[in-house]
Amino acid sequence: MFSRKWLLLATLIAVVTAVPDLDEIKRNIKKHGADYYTKKNAQYDENTVRLLKVDYWFRTESMIYDELNSKEKAPSTVIAGNFSFETLHHDVEGGMLGRFSLTQCNTGNCGEPSPIYMAFRQGGNNVEHVFKSADDSDATWNFLYAIANTIYTPAEYGEGDEQTVDTIYGRCKVNFGRPEDKRFRRIIDKCDLGYGVNFTKFDGLETVAYDQDVWYTQNTKVDADIIMIDAVEMLAFRSPLHEKHGFQVESRTHVEITNRTRVFVHRYCNDSVPSHSCAEQAFGAVRVGGKLYENVKIGGAQPNKLTKLIGTYRRHLNEMGDSHICEKHSLLYGQIVQEARLAKKEDWEAAIRYPENDHVLSIIASSLGSVGTVESLATAREVLLQESPDHFDDLLFGIAQSSSNNEKWHKQLMYWLGTLSRDSEDYWKLANTIATVLNKRCEATTSSLNSCNKGKEAIVNKFINDLMADGVTVQVLEVLENIPVFGAYDIAKKYLCGQEALEIQKAALNVILAVDKNLYETQLTHKLIRLFRNTCSQQTPTSHSQLAIDILLKCVPDHQNVATLILRTESLNPDDQEKWNYLYKAIESSGERDELKAEFWSRMRKFKVFRPNFLHRALQADSHVHWQEIADASGFRLFSTATAEFLHKSFKRSNFELSLKRGKKEHNLFSLSIDTEHLDQFITGSTSHSRSGAPEGSVRIGIAGHKLPTKHIFKGSTDLLSTVWDADGRTHKAFEGNVPLRDVRFSLPLLSGLTVNVNSVGAISLRVLASAEVSLWNQRSNAKAEAYTSGSLYLTASLQHDTQQVRHIESTVSALSTFTTDTRAIFESLPYDFCLKTSNSNVEISQKTVIEEASHKKKTYNRKRVEPGVTYRLDDSTIRQCNNYLEQFRM
Repeated sequence: MFSRKWLLLATLIAVVTAVPDLDEIKRNIKKHGADYYTKKNAQYDENTVRLLKVDYWFRTESMIYDELNSKEKAPSTVIAGNFSFETLHHDVEGGMLGRFSLTQCNTGNCGEPSPIYMAFRQGGNNVEHVFKSADDSDATWNFLYAIANTIYTPAEYGEGDEQTVDTIYGRCKVNFGRPEDKRFRRIIDKCDLGYGVNFTKFDGLETVAYDQDVWYTQNTKVDADIIMIDAVEMLAFRSPLHEKHGFQVESRTHVEITNRTRVFVHRYCNDSVPSHSCAEQAFGAVRVGGKLYENVKIGGAQPNKLTKLIGTYRRHLNEMGDSHICEKHSLLYGQIVQEARLAKKEDWEAAIRYPENDHVLSIIASSLGSVGTVESLATAREVLLQESPDHFDDLLFGIAQSSSNNEKWHKQLMYWLGTLSRDSEDYWKLANTIATVLNKRCEATTSSLNSCNKGKEAIVNKFINDLMADGVTVQVLEVLENIPVFGAYDIAKKYLCGQEALEIQKAALNVILAVDKNLYETQLTHKLIRLFRNTCSQQTPTSHSQLAIDILLKCVPDHQNVATLILRTESLNPDDQEKWNYLYKAIESSGERDELKAEFWSRMRKFKVFRPNFLHRALQADSHVHWQEIADASGFRLFSTATAEFLHKSFKRSNFELSLKRGKKEHNLFSLSIDTEHLDQFITGSTSHSRSGAPEGSVRIGIAGHKLPTKHIFKGSTDLLSTVWDADGRTHKAFEGNVPLRDVRFSLPLLSGLTVNVNSVGAISLRVLASAEVSLWNQRSNAKAEAYTSGSLYLTASLQHDTQQVRHIESTVSALSTFTTDTRAIFESLPYDFCLKTSNSNVEISQKTVIEEASHKKKTYNRKRVEPGVTYRLDDSTIRQCNNYLEQFRM
């Protein structure tokens, strides 16, 4: 009995002493880890691997608003819940496979996303492959992809903490740093957003800013786990044209760890198997992309609206009339061009052949040309030009203004040119257009421009060589004005100061004037000085000397000896007063345009030998150059340059240019060149100082960097008289066209799991009307030209969650104005008197914002302001001529 009691007591003591107390359990966990007892009793072999499962809580918030003052009232979309991250595989190359899964949704709007798999590089968290579950039919952007994109970086492994790389947003700068212990920071900014169409004719029309700032907090004691993430993301579109134009998107993400579990399982894959292969072999996952998430659907599909927009444009013209122009013209054209890029051939065929579209075929032709693809060109040739060959010019203007840089399209244009006869007018019209297209190809990047100037661009070389196949003519050189690269310059400079026809030399000077000044060299400047001094083998006309002056002044101050060579030719008895008056006015104009040139010429005049003399004030001449600043606002400078030449007190030629400058980049908006030959002989009957010949007159218009083919007004005395008799005051349409300014379309994935769809378009509509009235009985004339201009920027942004629209913002800014020149003359006797007035009507600026909520409730805000019109200051020569003209009415 005693022995039994003793045995029972011994057993009890053994059991009690075998079970560790609570303090011992804590000590073992602290010493050996949380899985000490699990691991101690686990059954595993060499195929067993330790993996992790980490649970997180998350909350994201997204909102879009039109301006900062509206932010407090703007609704936000919140997604909150729990997700888990599991490590599934490690390979010997340092790769790792992980899985993200939704475990709980707290806000009821998470949807039912399938798990996603990420193959990434350990150490830098560089994403390499993205997979979806096999049962997920359509990979659509959601918060699981967003969380993964927040954690993993698109930077290249081992290439440093600061890189500029391709990301899901576009080409961006990525910076990864460690500002303090346990905390890391990733910044993505300075992005060229989107991989689709992203075209802006003038930089700065809209400012686009995207940046994200992500902070990671790390647990350095246990496997360096990320225990907290805070991310802030912002996207903003604004415009310096109007402070209310644009929108802003903000998203915030917070992630926090809730649990961490170590699990021991049999290996899913051998460690020699790469992580991305393991995802496919062991889990049946389907790859949907790399760091760009190429096959993940971002944003909802947008139906093509080409036919609908053409119908809207047609109805607008029917209601307002063909002579009407307003901001809707440019707005609708910009939208049509954007939709045109995604339209199918059937859509174009239906629009072209629809009978009611006959009076809008010019818009259809221009927008079709602007697409700039092989398919659009084939449609134009096979359908448009077969149905409506009269719209050939509209098609070519659209091609010239296209933003496309498609090499196959360029080749097809060259093939088309090869099918035309060089004797046909269409050949030279198409060649003139191709020159502009290839010039845009050259100017696309600095490297491409260098390639063109060094003769390494094969298609450019072939185009120039084909033009030169039958020798150099005026037509060839006029085409080369639209492609002012070194090849064109090298050809043109051979025809200066030689025995060539004067028409060839003048056309060559125009080519050189269009070329960048960095291509000019000493050999050229010496030839130009000889032209200016009239020391070439044949007599130099005043027009050529003045063109030489324009080129030489571009050289200053880079070629400082040019100024010395010019000023040494000064004398108290000038050989040609018109030439010297033009020179002094050109120097004054260049100084007003560029302060550095003003300072340079001022220093040159301080030398005793070059000091000004009475000659400057005593010249009796009317040829001049006049530069004038029209506006300077929001970083843009708008200015005009007008030149005129007179011979024997009669008009010889003129050139007007309207230019826009931002920073160092200068754009030609509009140019008008009027040229005559032998007109002075017809008026005065004198042939002194000039060659005899029949009077001729021509006009060449340039729109947005593209010079149209020269149009001859009259050739010969009979044609001139016919033109005068027809000048009965009727208004004629000299030009009508549209220029795309902006075309941006992309869908941006947010770190919150939502997406934002952005469309931005812009265009200018221009219509030039001209009228002239000549009375031979009263010996009076009146000529008037009016340029009606409409410009619009249209921006839409739609915040979407699970392909459903959360909030939509439309913002439009438009401007409308008219530019007018009015010339009146009395030709009772020589020199005849005339007066020129140039003015700009009121500029009407309107801005409209429309905000649509998820409930389809809309709010509209309209804002308008008017900038007063202005009559522009005239140069001294024109003021003197106007005074003489007005004096006739006082007598």
